[in-house]
Amino acid sequence: MLNKTSKNKKAEISTPVGAETSENNKAAASVLSGGGAQRGEISLSSELGIFENKEPLFIESVIIHRKEMKLVRAFETSFGRFVAFTRFFPEISFRTELGEIVKGVGECSPLPLPFYDQQCARSTEIGLKYLTAALTGKSYEEANGVAASGLEPVTTVHSFIAKYDKYMGYSISRCAMEAAYWEAVARLYGVPVHKLWGGARNSVPAGTSIGLEPTVDDLMAKVKIAVEEMGVARVKIKIKPGKDIQFLEAIRKKYPDIPLQVDANAAYNINNPSDVARLKELDRYNLLLIEQPGRNDDFIDHAVQLSGLNTPICLDESIHNLQNTRQAIELWKQYSSVEKLIINIKPQRVGGYLESIKIAVLANQNRVKCWCGGMLETALGKTANVHFSARKEVNLPGDHVAQGEYFVEDVAVSPEYKSGTIKVPEGAGWGINTSF
Repeated sequence: MLNKTSKNKKAEISTPVGAETSENNKAAASVLSGGGAQRGEISLSSELGIFENKEPLFIESVIIHRKEMKLVRAFETSFGRFVAFTRFFPEISFRTELGEIVKGVGECSPLPLPFYDQQCARSTEIGLKYLTAALTGKSYEEANGVAASGLEPVTTVHSFIAKYDKYMGYSISRCAMEAAYWEAVARLYGVPVHKLWGGARNSVPAGTSIGLEPTVDDLMAKVKIAVEEMGVARVKIKIKPGKDIQFLEAIRKKYPDIPLQVDANAAYNINNPSDVARLKELDRYNLLLIEQPGRNDDFIDHAVQLSGLNTPICLDESIHNLQNTRQAIELWKQYSSVEKLIINIKPQRVGGYLESIKIAVLANQNRVKCWCGGMLETALGKTANVHFSARKEVNLPGDHVAQGEYFVEDVAVSPEYKSGTIKVPEGAGWGINTSF
């Protein structure tokens, strides 16, 4: 069910209005904020290094919080300029066999229109309803967020995903539902989510992303803040033909040694020799990587046509799952080298954190570097990405900090940032207090 929450309503991970209990259990139950009955130590699986919960959890309710988020300043890429976003926050309540209620929340961060991929705010909302129906044992038409009676419990994340895995697509919606599961399990055991994911670091390197600016002076003003005031671990700028070489010349003239990468958002035709030649010119600027220069639906031409570049190519929109990652690695082995391939893992793009971990593990096994990119998330979504980035396989700085707040009003306070690193929260669940 959809809940359009007001800006002052607190989300204390409490029972949503209209979904106090499932139809299977009307009895009162205690709500856990972090750890209930004694549950012993967390042990991780050997294959992926994640926690596999064995305790039965009965889904009580699913509620979708919706919030319209106005940006402090417009954000521009090669495919659009944005001043506001719609964000969805699925909140799932589970009941243990002891009658305890534990809850978790995730985030959906779609664009207003299908620019980045085939998803947008409207399709994400539809996807959330399909998944809500599957998780609560009801049809799409009957889905109201309250679980039907007699549902089998879930245990591991695999059993949770199996509830809705029959549906194709809707990766943003799927990721947010899975995120809610993980936070609920973390709260149940009284640990931060990154402990369930095998996170090995207390802090992670943090970079920043700067959008397409109208002039070189505008760009350099933001680069100066990022380098001299924020001290970020690396700077990423958006580029497109005509707003690339001139911008990089200015940056390298003033900051010859800062870690710097560029993101093209599919702005170049990599089957056009002149565009390939222009990308080859970027080798002069000592870049960490060139992100997604070609079409969103391609990784074959990225491997073949750009093999002559010295700068590593980072795939973003092209990678939708573990299979795409394996295929890309094989192509770079054949046409280039794996040292010149980098993967930007966006959990919402690949459909969840389990898939993200699988991709990171495969990349690491093949000497391919990876990092966690952002999708203009609120502090909740950013925090989830920080938890994921605590994995050792995520070995390049992520898009974790911005120059000031993204949104006029955020749903939480972001984790502590200082001098190029961001602290991984240690509280139960995501370790932050949210307010919708």
